[in-house]
Amino acid sequence: MPLARLRLTALVLAALLAAPVGAPAGAEPARFIELVPSGGEVPVHLAVSQVVRVARVDQATAIDTISYVQQQSIEPVEAVAQRLMAAGLRLVPLTDLANRRLYVAPERVVIVRRSPERHAEGARASLVMAGLRLRNDVAVRETVEEVMAALGR
Repeated sequence: MPLARLRLTALVLAALLAAPVGAPAGAEPARFIELVPSGGEVPVHLAVSQVVRVARVDQATAIDTISYVQQQSIEPVEAVAQRLMAAGLRLVPLTDLANRRLYVAPERVVIVRRSPERHAEGARASLVMAGLRLRNDVAVRETVEEVMAALGR
């Protein structure tokens, strides 16, 4: 075998051995952030790419994931959202019906429509999202046009 071909074969084998097992070529490793749960237990690790929505629910910050699991945290909504965005997740800020900030992952939005009558007064748009644990839509104060503009940014 010529020396150039042996070098090429060795280079290909080295690249294959260096690639992580089970990961597609060029895929980045999963990114996680650490969260303090609402019960004050030991911190949990949340996969950034799995997040659907970050919002205030009752007295905790709720983080919905694509697996329909909701993690609650004592950390403020803004702090969690900023850490997720710093880790590479695209989140769009919107306003909930209590005039608080919530964040949605635009890749998980399925439908944007005028808010149905069943939502509380002040709801102007509704986003149907994949991955919400307790319901499949989020009512917001923004209009459909404002939501679409925010999602497009």
